[in-house]
Amino acid sequence: TVGNDLVRNQLHADRKWYLILGFVLIIFGLVLFSSLPFATFSVVFLFGILMMVGGVLHLIAALSVFKGGSRWLWALFGVLYLMAGYYAFSTPVTTAVVLTSLLSIALIIAGVIRTINAFLLRPIAGWGWTLFSGLLTLATGILILVSKDSPFW
Repeated sequence: TVGNDLVRNQLHADRKWYLILGFVLIIFGLVLFSSLPFATFSVVFLFGILMMVGGVLHLIAALSVFKGGSRWLWALFGVLYLMAGYYAFSTPVTTAVVLTSLLSIALIIAGVIRTINAFLLRPIAGWGWTLFSGLLTLATGILILVSKDSPFW
C-alpha cells in the first residue's frame, strides 16, 4: 500500500542515522552495565535535578506569566515538583524503587498495547516482529516488577 511504501522509503533513507543511534545506545548500555548501582543512582540524581528545574520554572511561570486563578495552580505544581526533587535527593533508594516500579508498569502496558497492535497488523508483512517486540516488552516489565533487586541491577 501507499502508506507502507512511504514509511519503508523514509526508514531506508534515514537508515544510517538509525544505525548510528543504535550503536551509540549499545555503547551507553555497555558503560552502564559496568556499574549498575552507579547507573541507578545517576538516574535518580538526574530525576531529582529535572524535578527541581521543573519546579523553579513552574514558579517563575506562576509569578511572571500567568494571571488570575491559574497562577496558583502553576505555583502549586512548582512546589510539588520541588518537593519531588528534594525527596529524590534525600531518599535515593526509595526513589529508585518507585521509579523502577513505574518503569515496569509502563513496560507492561506498552507490551500489552504492542501485542494487541501486532494482531491488528496481521495483514502487513513483518507483523510477527511487532508481536515478538510486544511479548518481549511485556516479559521484561513483568520480570522487573517481580524482582526484589530490580532497582539495583
